[in-house]
Amino acid sequence: MRNTLMISSILALGLGAASAQTAPATTTPAPATTAQVTQFSDVPAGHWAKDAVDRITQCGLIQGFPDGTFRGNENLTRYQAALIFHRLLTSGALSTCGLSQTDMTTVMNGMQEVAPELAAISARVTDLETANAAQAARITALEERINTMTTTTDTADTAALSARIDALEAAIRNIPAGPQGPTGPQGPVGPTGPQGPAGAAGTSATVVTTPTTTTPTTTSPTTVVIGDIAPDITVGNTSNLYAGVTLGAKSAASSDQCRAPFNRSANAGTVGYCLSGGAVIGTKSVFGPIGARIAAEYQPGYNGVNADAALTYNLDTGSNLGVYAGAGLGITSSQARGTTSNAGSGNASDVYALGLAGVEYRVTDSIAVFGEADGRYYFSNKGRGTGLAYAQNTNGTTNTAGRGFNVGGKAGLKFYF
Repeated sequence: MRNTLMISSILALGLGAASAQTAPATTTPAPATTAQVTQFSDVPAGHWAKDAVDRITQCGLIQGFPDGTFRGNENLTRYQAALIFHRLLTSGALSTCGLSQTDMTTVMNGMQEVAPELAAISARVTDLETANAAQAARITALEERINTMTTTTDTADTAALSARIDALEAAIRNIPAGPQGPTGPQGPVGPTGPQGPAGAAGTSATVVTTPTTTTPTTTSPTTVVIGDIAPDITVGNTSNLYAGVTLGAKSAASSDQCRAPFNRSANAGTVGYCLSGGAVIGTKSVFGPIGARIAAEYQPGYNGVNADAALTYNLDTGSNLGVYAGAGLGITSSQARGTTSNAGSGNASDVYALGLAGVEYRVTDSIAVFGEADGRYYFSNKGRGTGLAYAQNTNGTTNTAGRGFNVGGKAGLKFYF
C-alpha cells in the first residue's frame, strides 16, 4: 500500500509540474549533486505549491520556460509528459531527491509497469503527427490548385459577358421616349390673391387682381415598357345553367288533406297543406333574359307526383340578388278518387296551368338560395293529389268537374355550372 501511494505521488507530482515545460532539453541533464532550486517569477514565496515546485525542480524533472516562468495553470501536453518520464527513467534524477534505495526500486518498478502504456501513447502521437502531415500536404496541394485555377482561368468569356451587359445598358438608356400624350383639361381657376397695399394719400389706387391660371404640364414618361400589358379585367361568373333541390308545400281543402299523418286528422273546415320534395333544372337565358326550367316533385300524401315545365323572365338587379317570374304547364299524378262505396284504386292524372314568381341570392358564384310562390289552376280533379275540394253526385259517383285554383310555394338551393 505504501509503495503504491509513493508511485502515485511521484507521478502526480511529475505530471502536475510538467505543464511548465514546452520543449525538451537538447541534452539529458545529469543528476544534481548539489541542491539547487530555480526561482520562478510566477511562483512567489508563500505560494501554496511552491514547496512541490521547488522539490521537483531540484530533482531535475522540470526546468521551466526560458523566460523564467513555471506556468502552472497551463495544460500538460503529451510531449511534456513524455519528457518528464524520459528524464525519470534515464537520468536517475530521483536519486538526488532523498529517496531510499527501496523507494527508488518501487518507483522504477511502477514506471516499468506503465511503460507499455507510454509506448502506446507515443505510437498514437506518432500516428497523429503522420495524419496531420498528410492532411497538411493535401491542404497545400488544394491551395496550389486553387491558385493555379485563379491565375490560369481564361477571362475571355467574362470580358465578353461584361461587354454585352454594357451594350445592353447603353441601349436601354438610348431608347427614345414615347409620344407625348394629349394635353389634359384646363384646371379650375385659382383663388383670388390678397389685396395689395393702399395707395399714397390723396390718390385713388385701383388694384386689379388678375387670377392666376395654372396650366398643368405634361411630363414625358421616363419608364420604358417593353411588350403589351393586358388591361385589368375582372370576369364574373357567366354561368346560367343550374340544377337544384327543393322543399315545397301547397294548400289542401279540409276534405282532401293529402299529407298523413301531420294534417290528415285536422278538424273539418280547416285548410290543410300538402308537403313535397323535388328537384329543378334549367337555364336563366335561352333568349336574352328569357329562360326555361323543368321541375319535378314527389308528394308523399296519396303518392302524388308533380311535373311541370315553364318559361321564366329574369330581372338583372346588378347585384347578387335576382328576381324572376314565369308561366308554364304541368301534370299531377296521384291516387284516384273513389265513390261512396269504393275508396278508389289506381292513379289519376290532372293537368294544371302554372304561374310563379321568386327571388334568389347568389351566396357564391356557383351556389344560390331561392324561394318562390306559385299558383296552379287544375283543369280537372280526378286525383287526390290536387288538394282541391270535391263532392260526389247523388248517385254516389265522384264529381269530376271540381276544377279549381291552388296556391303553394317552395324553397331550396341552386347549383350553377
